[in-house]
Amino acid sequence: MKNLLQVFGKDRMDEIVFANRNKAYGAYALRNEYSNQLTKALLVGVAFFGSLSIIPLVISALKADKVTEEFVPPTVFKLDDVTIPDDKKPAVAAVIPPKVKTVASPEYTPVRVVKKNKPEPTDDDKKNAAISNVTSPGPETTMVTAPPVIPGPPTVAPHTAPVPPAPVEDPNIIIDGKKVDVSANFKGGIDAFRQKVAQGFDTGSVDQSGMVSGVITFVVEKDGSISNIKINGENSDFNKEAERTVKSIKSKWTPAQLNGKTVRSSFRMPISMRIE
Repeated sequence: MKNLLQVFGKDRMDEIVFANRNKAYGAYALRNEYSNQLTKALLVGVAFFGSLSIIPLVISALKADKVTEEFVPPTVFKLDDVTIPDDKKPAVAAVIPPKVKTVASPEYTPVRVVKKNKPEPTDDDKKNAAISNVTSPGPETTMVTAPPVIPGPPTVAPHTAPVPPAPVEDPNIIIDGKKVDVSANFKGGIDAFRQKVAQGFDTGSVDQSGMVSGVITFVVEKDGSISNIKINGENSDFNKEAERTVKSIKSKWTPAQLNGKTVRSSFRMPISMRIE
């Protein structure tokens, strides 16, 4: 078949194949146009793929031109040096009053050593001059006396917190007899006080026989007298008679002392008695 196509050619072979046939049939037209269609398809394919390869280059070129056109160089600002102020407080300069015309005071001040007499100021010296200890030239002024020179800012005394006043000790406070420096004492000792209570006690006023007991508490005042007498016991008759007996004792005690001062102190003494 290949040899026949080479001898007769493609167009001749189409005529032989479609001899005595309907050439209007689509196959004959397709075979005749096949070469042209193939060439066109090849050219279209090459053009299409070529355009695909060129499009990225065109897009990148357009973007580069757009970026180049929109780029604006940055503005450079020049900043001046800033001087940071010093935190140190400025020194307060001495206040110097303005210099004015002065005249020496005419008042006489007695001194131990007599100095050379100074010339008296004239009327011209006194005119529109402030009174001072010396006569000096300067601008005339209406001030009566020359202003004093202030060497610097006034000295302010440091602030100190007020000291709270010391608490006032209550002179009537009662100190526990166990907390004093020197305890209160009866002349002859506590046994002498018990003996006085026993001697003055009326056992007939107690409606009970046998051993009866209680606790006597009282306050020894600063003058040695006793007050606030209380008896704690089970028998009320015994309590009343013991309280009466203690009050009847007129002998004074030696008061207690705390920090070298006489104070009021409490005293506690148990008492017991056998009633026949």
